[in-house]
Amino acid sequence: MKINGTDIRVYNAKQLTADVQPPSIVNNYEWLSGATLPTELETDVQMGHLKLSIYFKGKDRNSIIRSASEFMMNFTKPCRLELDGYKGTYIGFITSNDYEKKNVKQRYVVNVEFDGFFVDDDLSITFDGKTSASFYKVGTRDTPCVVEVYAKSTLTNYTINGLGEDIVVESLAAGKTVVIDAKTGLVTIDGANAFDKVDLWEFPVLKAGETALTFSNTKARVTVRYTPMWI
Repeated sequence: MKINGTDIRVYNAKQLTADVQPPSIVNNYEWLSGATLPTELETDVQMGHLKLSIYFKGKDRNSIIRSASEFMMNFTKPCRLELDGYKGTYIGFITSNDYEKKNVKQRYVVNVEFDGFFVDDDLSITFDGKTSASFYKVGTRDTPCVVEVYAKSTLTNYTINGLGEDIVVESLAAGKTVVIDAKTGLVTIDGANAFDKVDLWEFPVLKAGETALTFSNTKARVTVRYTPMWI
């Protein structure tokens, strides 16, 4: 098992058990007085839950407590957990923890619980000189994405439809790439702010299933990058 890329064996620890539970999903609806059917509203998907037990050993309880303390410092912020026996990375937000003493002084168990979800390695799809295309989004959660538009020739009011609200690249010089990053909330060209070059009401988010795109002309190469996220 790894935490934020570090093998937990550096803390003289190993994963004992991992219990992954899905999120609770409650349909959101409203039944208006006099209506014969309920009105369906958008249902938000909350985080899932993880119960994790970590086994520590050391020469005495004092050394174990200090190793466990160093281990717990990983959880002051959201962490990335690579669990033994599970594919992908679990993005966890700690909700509780406790120490469990064993019968011998050289052994401890730390129980930790998280809210979170699994993610896989980033994926990307490139559309070169297309006016229409489609692709299937991997994962079950709505996912913010990064859209990179490379100008094969000078672009004026280049429009992408299908990623929520239309994205319009108002102007982009030939050979330049504008990056529209929903993860960071930034629009950049060569790392510099480029919000004045792009017209958009909201950053692009990929929904589950098939995504159909249209492009206003063939003068650009568009790359969509995203992290598959799972309920």
